[in-house]
Amino acid sequence: MADWILYLLVRAEAFVFRLLPLRFSLWAARSFGSLIYFTMGRRKTVAYANLRAAFRGRYTPSQLDGIIKDVYRNIAQSYMELLKFPQVDDNYIKKYIKIEGHEKVKKAVAEQGTGVIFLTAHFGNWELSSLIGSGSGYKMNVLARWQKMEKLNGYLNKMRGSKGAHVIFKENAVEEILDSLKRKEAVGILSDQDGGKKGEIVEFLGRKASTPKGIAHFSLRTGAPIFPVFIVREHGPYHRIVVEDDISVMRSDDLEKDVHEILQRFADALVKYVTKYPGQWLWLHKRWKSTPDKSVLVLNDGKAGHYKQSLALARMIRDARAAKGYLPDDTAIESADVKFRSASARAVFDLGSKAGLGIHALSGCFEKESYEALRSSYADYVVSCGSSLAGVNLSLKKELGARSIVIMKPNIFDIKDFDLAVIPSHDMVKPAKNTVFTKGTVTVLDAAALRGYAARLNEKVKITKQKVIGVLIGGDSRDYVLEKELAAEVMDGVLRAAGEIDAEVLVTTSRRTQRAVEFALKERYGKSGRIKLLLIANDGNFEGAIEGILGLSDILVVSGESVAMLTEAVSSDRPVIAFMPRKIRPRSASKLERSVGNLEKEALIRVSTPAEIAEDIIHYIGHEPAAVSGGDIAAVRAALGKII
Repeated sequence: MADWILYLLVRAEAFVFRLLPLRFSLWAARSFGSLIYFTMGRRKTVAYANLRAAFRGRYTPSQLDGIIKDVYRNIAQSYMELLKFPQVDDNYIKKYIKIEGHEKVKKAVAEQGTGVIFLTAHFGNWELSSLIGSGSGYKMNVLARWQKMEKLNGYLNKMRGSKGAHVIFKENAVEEILDSLKRKEAVGILSDQDGGKKGEIVEFLGRKASTPKGIAHFSLRTGAPIFPVFIVREHGPYHRIVVEDDISVMRSDDLEKDVHEILQRFADALVKYVTKYPGQWLWLHKRWKSTPDKSVLVLNDGKAGHYKQSLALARMIRDARAAKGYLPDDTAIESADVKFRSASARAVFDLGSKAGLGIHALSGCFEKESYEALRSSYADYVVSCGSSLAGVNLSLKKELGARSIVIMKPNIFDIKDFDLAVIPSHDMVKPAKNTVFTKGTVTVLDAAALRGYAARLNEKVKITKQKVIGVLIGGDSRDYVLEKELAAEVMDGVLRAAGEIDAEVLVTTSRRTQRAVEFALKERYGKSGRIKLLLIANDGNFEGAIEGILGLSDILVVSGESVAMLTEAVSSDRPVIAFMPRKIRPRSASKLERSVGNLEKEALIRVSTPAEIAEDIIHYIGHEPAAVSGGDIAAVRAALGKII
């Protein structure tokens, strides 16, 4: 029934369009295309993501929307022109269609005496490109896919064949195409969509793309030249058909190389037109569906602990893809700094994004550089840590059709809206299918990388002793304060232990450390012979300093107000001793306490008082640490495997 209804509707449209003047019909089609644009949400998302991936910041979001609107308008006009096909005569062609490059075809065929392949794409009004065959004196065959609606399909193919073209259906096309070429006829083929897992991988618009191989094999088997043909919609009813140079190759002993060269040549030819006329290509299909290339976007809120967790998870995505056979280079990891203009701007963004507004509509909430980075970014996976980035993560998911992964409780947003939520158990979140709970934070240190950092740091400090104690001093938080007296007690205990076991000490503060604490440390311990490094973070830091300390140390002493810093230390596979700063909000910090308690319960850390530090260092420095959150990491990797 639906077939008949659509068939009668199309017949009625054809009747009306053939009565109306051409320019009015085009106007009506463009208007209809604009209307469709506002109703096609899912396909617009696909197109938007494709454009972002291809042009990476070249166009603003408004310009991208304009390109997509042009795509729908072009489709509608092409559909109308197809229905008017029976009215396309020599006068019509002479008036409205300019053909460039005919002589290339005639010369090649005269020299080779073969059939010819016209290779085109869903570009401009590709239906009109079949006119190139009759214009060259060839019997034209066009390849088409058989649609489910038989009545409608038959009528549309009748239109395609009204200018003498014979329709070959893809379902049984191979032998018919080969026979046509052997009879020295022309075959027109569209070849710009995803080729699936069996396709040939070529470079297309900066990404690897799977492309059907059949065209190349047809040419190599028959010797038929391949001419890329593109029809450009100039304005109104005017079109320009351009025949590019022959892209066929002489068959060699390396068939795979020959096939790849042909297909890459066509991809390069198409890129020129898509880049120049982006609104005339069909961005609506998933051209890169089978690409091995995937991009992971890590959102950075400026907090080192959050960023390191997100980066660790991004690397786990890369590793998970590698386990499925992809090369490491197939997974690109990029970062975008997210800076809101103020705390109130962030609140406005969260409320606006929850109401369905996108990043472009809420651009005023971000600092300029941050917004520019976000609008030009592309991702297949978006990773963020911390509640301040949850709304941005979800907005990018909606814009790009990406997989979204959030670490920590996402503030006002529903966890179920994300593809995966990695939640510390102390956040007390209700379990869900997309949720993985961890005892600490997501931090996975690469052993080889850690050794590299250690080697580079050792070039600076020149370790001379057999044993090294690393000290990571944090600072104040909302619920804790790290005072200079406590820092001094801890350092006295560390040096006392270092003297007894003949060890050297590496110390770093953090940007959260009070200046008074840093000054006291420099004054009291700056000339200690045991301390090979006293890095004052607020005076100056260097890349890889913390990783270097982790890699060089045999045991670590860490302030416990930061779960991220503790977990990072634990992830180094060294014994970890934690000391707690003074709690200033007695009824608060229950989340931190639960997390620290979980780490100690799992024997991943030892929580010590300043008076116990020296004794605990001496006792634990020779101990094998417990497995570093092995269950957590395994659970996260298993969950990632389900969404990759």
